Amino acid sequence: MNEFNISQVSTIVNNILEQMTGQKAQAPITNAADFAAVAQTMLKTGYDPIINAISQVFSRSIFSYRDYNAPMNSLYMDAPRWGNAIRKLSPVAMEAIDNQEFKWPVAYDATQTGNPMGNGQSVDHYRIAKQDVLQTNFYGTATYAQRYTIFKDQFDVAFTGPEEFGRFTAMLAAERKNDRESYKESLARGLQAVFIGAILAENKPERVIHLLTEYNGQTGLSLTDESVYQPDNFAPFMRWVYARVKTLARMFARRSQAYQTVITGKTILRHTPADRLRIALYAPVMEQINAMVLSTTFNDEYLKAAEFEAVDYWQSFNAPDSINVVPVYTGTNGAIVTGAAQEQDKIFGLIHDKDALGYSDVNNWSAVTPLNIDGGYWNEAHHSRFKSMLDNTEKAVVLLLD
Repeated sequence: MNEFNISQVSTIVNNILEQMTGQKAQAPITNAADFAAVAQTMLKTGYDPIINAISQVFSRSIFSYRDYNAPMNSLYMDAPRWGNAIRKLSPVAMEAIDNQEFKWPVAYDATQTGNPMGNGQSVDHYRIAKQDVLQTNFYGTATYAQRYTIFKDQFDVAFTGPEEFGRFTAMLAAERKNDRESYKESLARGLQAVFIGAILAENKPERVIHLLTEYNGQTGLSLTDESVYQPDNFAPFMRWVYARVKTLARMFARRSQAYQTVITGKTILRHTPADRLRIALYAPVMEQINAMVLSTTFNDEYLKAAEFEAVDYWQSFNAPDSINVVPVYTGTNGAIVTGAAQEQDKIFGLIHDKDALGYSDVNNWSAVTPLNIDGGYWNEAHHSRFKSMLDNTEKAVVLLLD
């Protein structure tokens, strides 16, 4: 059996890529820093001797490829290209102070027995009141590359002519582009899964919404994640969920320190208007809504302003409603915390400020080597570099169907 390396990518890319495409069962996302090679197994017989990938010429060849555009684009954000650190500055809320217009020495104060009129006194309008600022930093840049060998004329025996060779070349170029789209998708899914794990690990009650528990408490019912799908139960429950999501969206828009990690001694009052809100909901349930509720749930004018995305699976193709991660996030002391492993199923949704979570390509480039005059081939390499932001001091909640 012959094998050859098709690319060099980081462990997290390959790990999530295999999970999200159903190649392996869900496994923990633990380390984004390691690198590994991926080997592709080829069939043993009947292949061109140059790359062991093209069958010898038959009467007709079928070139099977389609363009793939990665989902999760709602997590893409602009980021600076230069430098390895992103600095985020957030003003700390200031407390109100007494209005000096109506206090002694400006106003009369009988308790000031020595000088109740305040004559001869003054108000110091140069008294310093500095605005406190919280600075959070996002360090580092992750990178991966893709390499491909181009042969000068060794394919002559494998194709009937230049037209067929051109179609073959176009197929391979499209596949390499699709691979890069899958790499990007795996990064986005990994970031989102780690962010969900961070919210769960922080264990702040207002940030983890147990939908069925709340609904049963308000209605006196005892629905489970199975019985809720019964026709008489599903429609009223989903209408309640719609109202719950809309209420959360409205509360996000009010300036407060709720639904966010608060750094000790730094009161940051944030608000998330609808156009800065991202709502990601589990797609299979959304399809059930379309099929069983047959209403405009989640489609009113208020939520249309938000960035809505239906998520087919959170981390693994084989365990679509769950995550299994070791989260990293900002603690209440401002330091980075590695949280306890989070293995959670029944995830219905994630609602967050767009500034809480995202990634950006900061430098993509490719180049081709000169011709190897002995081997008769060129090498082409595509390099990708990206930065990510995971900021749990922004507003975010996780919705669970339990």
